[in-house]
Amino acid sequence: MAGAQLYRGRAHEKRLGFSDVLRAIGPGVITGGADNDPAGIATYSVVGATAGYAQNWLLLLSTPMLVVVQQISAKVANVTKTDLATLLRSTYGARVATPAVLLMVVANVITMGADLLAMAAALELVTGIRFMFWIVPLAGVMAYVTIFTDYRVLSKYLLWLVAVFATYILAAFLARPNWGDVLLSTLVPHVSFSPAYLLGSVALLGTTITPYLFFWQAAGEVEEKRGVQGMTQRNIDITAGMIWSNVTAFFIIVSTGTVLYAHHASIRTAADAARALEPFAGRYATDLFAVGIIGAGLLAIPVLAASAAFGVAGLAGWRRGLGRHAQNAPQFYVVIGLSFLVAMELAVSAIDPIKALFYSQVLDGLIAPVLIVLMLLLTSNRKLMGSYVNSLPTKVIGWSAAGVMVLADLATAYQVGGHGLQV
Repeated sequence: MAGAQLYRGRAHEKRLGFSDVLRAIGPGVITGGADNDPAGIATYSVVGATAGYAQNWLLLLSTPMLVVVQQISAKVANVTKTDLATLLRSTYGARVATPAVLLMVVANVITMGADLLAMAAALELVTGIRFMFWIVPLAGVMAYVTIFTDYRVLSKYLLWLVAVFATYILAAFLARPNWGDVLLSTLVPHVSFSPAYLLGSVALLGTTITPYLFFWQAAGEVEEKRGVQGMTQRNIDITAGMIWSNVTAFFIIVSTGTVLYAHHASIRTAADAARALEPFAGRYATDLFAVGIIGAGLLAIPVLAASAAFGVAGLAGWRRGLGRHAQNAPQFYVVIGLSFLVAMELAVSAIDPIKALFYSQVLDGLIAPVLIVLMLLLTSNRKLMGSYVNSLPTKVIGWSAAGVMVLADLATAYQVGGHGLQV
């Protein structure tokens, strides 16, 4: 493994101008788009509908945490030229790496199933054809695209579909919320120890700082052979993508909080969630919501499958990479295919799309802090990282992310244990 010892100091980088910043923005924005998958959109919608603006402060708090976690995912891969699963195995051994990676894989496949179900439900909204008939064709098309085409090129075009959710920004303004209440809820933490509030907090944090993006970010850096040169530009790209992701999430909560929570309306179906777009789209809200959900799923599900495959292949030492043909990395693509098959079975067997989406993100919220701690330990290891070890601000923000998520998990486990599971 190429170590950080190859780099005796930080490469000198010129002062960046505005044009350099614009050129830097790209892959990180795509990653940010993948962060707002159908499960994420459903989670933010449920949080807005059940708690109004009360959990906006968590989004503000989690934004620098999300940026730092994604930056260290990229940094450790660029310095060591190794993907995250391989690093975990070589540094901590199979006893630590295997459960950590497999937890991520399980969460990914469950989220894929929930996202497939959401896409199928969205197609039912606009076609009237029962969602069960859409699951297999959707899974088949996405599996084919991921395995046999250049998904990284295609994703740049799919990202425009996710831009439909920028309409939540307009919908939020047109819904005329009390912006004083929105600002107060965003800047002043409001904590409730009810099971529903705590479950919403874990799901919100889990869908925002989500495990599969750690592996996807690191794998992308290695596959594209970026190295440490231009790290400043990549950090700008990552920061822009993560901020855009959370800005979109913020307005989803504001929109659903204004339209649904204020009128005591709950979200039980995709049609309920689509109502948050009515102030902007009127009778076309359902169609617009369906297009956005389908676009978000087309972008995110292949990322979920690929990051699971990167994790398993890294553990096993198999050849891997979306830039390789299937015949050159057969085990890697077999894992992708199996991920789609299991996700398809989960989607077919699921009964409640909204609950499936929401609880898949609760699972991510339970897994994420474990992986964050392992990444922080990796990137604080001077033998591994050389002069690229974490700075003090990175350590503070990174450990705070892990700490906040652990506290939310423990509080939720305690309360749910006494009151039962509910959305």
